[in-house]
Amino acid sequence: MQDSYSELIKLLLPEIIVEYFELTSYKKGDEILHLYLKEVNSIPKEYLQS
Repeated sequence: MQDSYSELIKLLLPEIIVEYFELTSYKKGDEILHLYLKEVNSIPKEYLQS
């Protein structure tokens, strides 16, 4: 169900959104697609200490 919309999101949204948010649900209207995203709780690579 959401896998196909996840692939669509990767094409439409900026990479930073795809990297830090995940699709939780969606609603289809006549001409509108509402996407609901949840922020992924992860530390950006730039802030990780090696």
